[in-house]
Amino acid sequence: MIGSPASAIVNVQTNNKKAQVITLRNTNGLVARFSIYGARWLDMFVPDRNGCFEDVLLGFSELSGYERASEQYYGAIVGRVCGRIKNAHFSIGEESYDLEANDIYGKPKFNHLHGGFLGFHNRFWNGSVKQNEKGEETVVFTCLSKDGEGGYPGNLSISVSYTLTNDNSIEMVCKAVTDKVTPINVTNHAFFNLSGVQKNVDILSHSLRLCSSQIIDCDDDLLPTGNLISVTGTVLDFRESRQISDALSTDYLGIKQQKGFSLAYALYHEKDCSPAAELYDKDSGRKLSIYTNQPSLQVYTGYLMDGSDVGKGNVPYYANTGIALETQGYPDAVHWKCFPSVLLDVGEEYFQYTKYKFSIDDCISL
Repeated sequence: MIGSPASAIVNVQTNNKKAQVITLRNTNGLVARFSIYGARWLDMFVPDRNGCFEDVLLGFSELSGYERASEQYYGAIVGRVCGRIKNAHFSIGEESYDLEANDIYGKPKFNHLHGGFLGFHNRFWNGSVKQNEKGEETVVFTCLSKDGEGGYPGNLSISVSYTLTNDNSIEMVCKAVTDKVTPINVTNHAFFNLSGVQKNVDILSHSLRLCSSQIIDCDDDLLPTGNLISVTGTVLDFRESRQISDALSTDYLGIKQQKGFSLAYALYHEKDCSPAAELYDKDSGRKLSIYTNQPSLQVYTGYLMDGSDVGKGNVPYYANTGIALETQGYPDAVHWKCFPSVLLDVGEEYFQYTKYKFSIDDCISL
């Protein structure tokens, strides 16, 4: 038994109100911290090949840093719908809905982004901690998104749980029910740097492997065109583990001025036990394997970061300081019948499962 779950909850003061911070531990010494503000994954301490524990999540030493950051989504749960919705508008049957137009990229405040101004990232959730029969600790966050919030239809009850397992994984489960048909597409927006976030090094030397042969084509405003494009023979083909910096040697598709990329990969699942993504840092030996039931993965190297956010250890966050690997449904799916639907019907349950497994692997070579 690791300890009393109640002792894992600490109240801290933010700019707006008191917020709970929850610490989970496993039998191998790994530590994960979460907050009711945005149901955020704040910290993840994992060992390197020498047994040295370091935090591998971008973020801030004080919770108030998340509220005033220019990048609003560090470690947060994003929704109701993550990504962009074109023209901040969609229809379900004959009913039309206008959403908050809060996108600051491309055409400012023209599209809807990540659930709007008061999306899940900007809410204070209810939080509780429990243990299973293995002694593994879980934090459970819940909230009610009321009918009309951000322009979305339906009262949506949602829960997000994170379990720190004894095989050194974070298992994230998102569930939701609604009383009116509504779109839902939830993800976690953690930025990873397996070198350790206080070392002030980027992720360009990390290697990446993706279980995908296609990207979801997007225009210059990062809105899907409805097409899938093969990555075969391009710098964006990560079916074999490759160094991330290799992809920045060209202006091909979503590469932004050699600074990074934000691309939605269409996942294929060879078998249930196959990871959708693997991230590896050769210097530390740390490896992250991601498993999910979701059909796509947004890969974002933080190329919009300009150093204005100063994070843990007073490290300024510039382009490629971290990488987000966001498991989710297809972006802007409300506008494309050819994409898997993100509509949740009355009487159905939304279920999103993602596992982040941390390990040491000295066998991968670039």
